[in-house]
Amino acid sequence: MANFDSFAEMIQQVIVYSGNEETEQAAYDLLTEAAPHFPDQHQAALIYNWRYCAAAKMNQIDLALQLIQEALDLGFWASAAYLTSDDDLNSLQDLPEFKHLVELNEQKYQEALAETKPVALILQDPPTTGQPLPLLLSLHGNAMNAEESAQHWQSAVALGWYTVILQSSQIFGPNAYVWNDLELGASEIKTHYQDLIASTTLEPGLTVVGGFSKGGEMAIWLALKEIIPLAGFIAVNPGGPYIDDVSKFLPLLENCKSLNQLRAWLVAGENDRNLPKFKALHEMLCSHGLNCQLIIAPKTEHAFPKDFDQTLAQALQTFR
Repeated sequence: MANFDSFAEMIQQVIVYSGNEETEQAAYDLLTEAAPHFPDQHQAALIYNWRYCAAAKMNQIDLALQLIQEALDLGFWASAAYLTSDDDLNSLQDLPEFKHLVELNEQKYQEALAETKPVALILQDPPTTGQPLPLLLSLHGNAMNAEESAQHWQSAVALGWYTVILQSSQIFGPNAYVWNDLELGASEIKTHYQDLIASTTLEPGLTVVGGFSKGGEMAIWLALKEIIPLAGFIAVNPGGPYIDDVSKFLPLLENCKSLNQLRAWLVAGENDRNLPKFKALHEMLCSHGLNCQLIIAPKTEHAFPKDFDQTLAQALQTFR
């Protein structure tokens, strides 16, 4: 197996292969080879998902169905909404065997949905000195969770920021959550914020929201919608429908009363496929008077830059 420093690095190579008919088999082979090296349940579930999607795209129907069944047997379910709408699985949609698997998956999804709730993972003990602290709220990417996201924002604690990772209640798979419903996500984040200011001594006017991928798009949307009082946002390789069409942000920019008081940081991977859209978004934000920095991380795809701790420290310093 090729050597990778992390799960994220392995996935970046899969992304390079995936979506190209000539290299889809290479993506599948890499995932299959990597699977035993990543036994974490969340990572294992994602690998199964990507493997059966790759098999379906290559029209290896029996293999795709077998992998969906194996995943389900291991407790790695997905919702019917996902399974029936993912273009990667188009070759399976009319098969009775697939429809049966969809029903079984949906049963597991509904059981998990009934128990899921939003989570606030606080990365340090509450302050005991009474000294007010600035607040950093961080949002995971889609199909991720608070615990695995914490490592990327942990360094903010040593910089004096009360750092809280927020996890959506919108469940996607086992221990995997999404921010697809922006209004629901905003309601949950607002409740978390109200609970935090009621229970912790926080510095007035110094709350920043950060996020990765779909969480990054959510951070931008949250700030421009003025859901909670913010000093600004840090969006790392943001992704989602607003990034796909950045003009969707225009009404939010035009109606945002606190726009000239916000600071913004966009952190983009040099090799992220959405880099042109990040540049267009940066230009749009600046043209509307938002103080926005664009950092392009070299040799980085859709992932946190390896030196993100330094970028985070630089960004947080500008909010103080």
